[in-house]
Amino acid sequence: MDSEKISKYRAEVIERFINVESLLNAIICQHYFNKLKKSFYYEVLYDEYFSFGLRRSIFKKIIKTVDNKKVNELGRLNTIRNYFSHVNQEFFEITKLEKSNGKLKEKPEGKILDPRNIINEVDFESLYSEFMKMVGGVEIYLYRIFTEKGGTTIKVVKH
Repeated sequence: MDSEKISKYRAEVIERFINVESLLNAIICQHYFNKLKKSFYYEVLYDEYFSFGLRRSIFKKIIKTVDNKKVNELGRLNTIRNYFSHVNQEFFEITKLEKSNGKLKEKPEGKILDPRNIINEVDFESLYSEFMKMVGGVEIYLYRIFTEKGGTTIKVVKH
């Protein structure tokens, strides 16, 4: 897979995951304050040390009837997001012979190895497809929870 396509996928996955995290933050705020309290939302929930795992754990504690399938999907979305955010370094181990001016020359070939199983290359195409199939349903689920807790949104119209 070429690096331009991976970059495009990376941007889409990260943008959509930001939306998922924002929804979780809104649910947590709504639960504890019955509104989106700006200082808590930004100073606490968006602190760089406030991990996604902690958000998910709090979410599971404050929701009376948790859809375990959706909670598991949240974890999987985070794993996929982490692949796109942190796994990108090509490893050059294999060389390919190619003819150039009648002579055989070695041409390095790089792979992006899977940190969980370094025998395999990361399949960004299938990770992207899996993420995109799952994320919409999770966003709808989280938005429903937010509104059930009394949260409201406004529509901003640009002129």
